[in-house]
Amino acid sequence: MRKRMAMVTLLSAGLGLPQTEALRASETRLSAEAFVALMERLADAWSRQDTERGVACFTDDAVYMQPPDEQLFRGRAELRKYFGALKPGTTMKFEHLAFDERAQRGFGEFTFGSVGAAKADHGVTVVEVREGRIASWREYFVEGPAAFPDFIAQEGKSWKWTIQNYP
Repeated sequence: MRKRMAMVTLLSAGLGLPQTEALRASETRLSAEAFVALMERLADAWSRQDTERGVACFTDDAVYMQPPDEQLFRGRAELRKYFGALKPGTTMKFEHLAFDERAQRGFGEFTFGSVGAAKADHGVTVVEVREGRIASWREYFVEGPAAFPDFIAQEGKSWKWTIQNYP
């Protein structure tokens, strides 16, 4: 650790950066590929009800929420209880993932449900990572048909809002 601090101090002095900025630059930063691997590892852990593997994807002080006031879990201890309650047959799949390497912020469109169920939750999560793990998770979802293609289908539905009934 002393060697790292000495190296950061030398680098910050040489680059004219404040020490804290140089420390941030030396932190583990994820690539887009590493973000996808992290999110797929989490989805697999949830689908296998592997609580410890799922919790390991999060920082010690992670915040997991569904705004504005639906769910809030802080830290690994609370996440362990939350993830530990997943029932056998629970499934999680990311349909699409995207990651901004500069901001260390990613997004995932997901399906979360149970094997053989007619309905599932489909939504989007906004994830901020720090040191290669999830530090912040915000999710927004609605229930719909379990199969993702049926969920996003345009035909065969009674839409609540279209241009024909828009005020």
